[in-house]
Amino acid sequence: MTEGETSVRVRRARALMDLDRNAQAKAVLAEALAEDPADADAWCAMARCCYGLDDHRGALDAADRALVEAPDKALGWRMRALALVGLERYAEARTSADEAVRLEPWFWYGHMLIAQVELADVTAANTRVAREAAERARELAPQQPAPHYIAGCVAERSERTDQAEACYREALRLDPEHLGARNNLARIDMKRGDHRSAAEGFAAVAANDRGTGVGAHNLRVVATQLISRARWVSVAVLLLTDLGIVSTDAGLGRYSRAVLLALVVLGWAGWWVWAARQLPARLRMPLLRTVRGSLSVRLSFLGVAAFTIAALALLLFPPLDPHLNLVVLTAFVLQIAAFQAAQSASKRASKDI
Repeated sequence: MTEGETSVRVRRARALMDLDRNAQAKAVLAEALAEDPADADAWCAMARCCYGLDDHRGALDAADRALVEAPDKALGWRMRALALVGLERYAEARTSADEAVRLEPWFWYGHMLIAQVELADVTAANTRVAREAAERARELAPQQPAPHYIAGCVAERSERTDQAEACYREALRLDPEHLGARNNLARIDMKRGDHRSAAEGFAAVAANDRGTGVGAHNLRVVATQLISRARWVSVAVLLLTDLGIVSTDAGLGRYSRAVLLALVVLGWAGWWVWAARQLPARLRMPLLRTVRGSLSVRLSFLGVAAFTIAALALLLFPPLDPHLNLVVLTAFVLQIAAFQAAQSASKRASKDI
């Protein structure tokens, strides 16, 4: 095979990778490398292909082979850094990213990669280095969405939410289909309590995330957060139930209990209306279906049902059982624990793209 034919195969493989057809690209590259095992470009493309298939060990091996053939090839160092991040070998990844920038200081991607490495290492991240690298990438390529997105991630890590939001919006302006920016904007909306905007954003991500499941996961988080807010209604119901007991002991009669009973029903009805209004109409039922598989959410609903039935029974038939108040209190504690579990699960939110 001639050098020109090898280049054609490498270009074809890159085109396949652009379409997310990495398995086919790998087969094309294997043929090219079988004919010319010293082709550094083909090895770099193989590293990218393996990385796209989540084969980080294979990506590292391919990048190392590319650097054997061409030690000064910055692309090889960049692919090596990405593979090492995937393997959680962050110190080596930093060294490789720095070498890529030394070889091509004018290329924005190398600077952005330094920021990515720092962000990936949550135990020893240097946000100052990450911020400086991201800003340098933005200066070199202001029309590229990726540096703005990474700058937003750095700002969000530093809890500079307004700055992060501005960076994500700039990334979306340059690329309206940038899923990472859309996902992280929705995550910011969720943190601010704007569940409607968050659900819209996560739904857009879920429709286009190529099966990663990130959007669907975050939609479940939104629904779980809304459901967990019902614990405050439960607190109110417990207080109303105690008032019912007091009114019965004080001889206030059935009318006072009827008022308290109506307040309990109105409290739960009000919560359902509030929760529904927090979500776009087209997403309400799909979201309910997505959270049905969550054990903590199921336990929350069971706890609500048991607690509410016991509370209503106590208000309707106070002489029914002198120990019913203990049952109500036990059900309350159990369902609050379930709500807390759901809330804790929801804090594992917002996976990144």
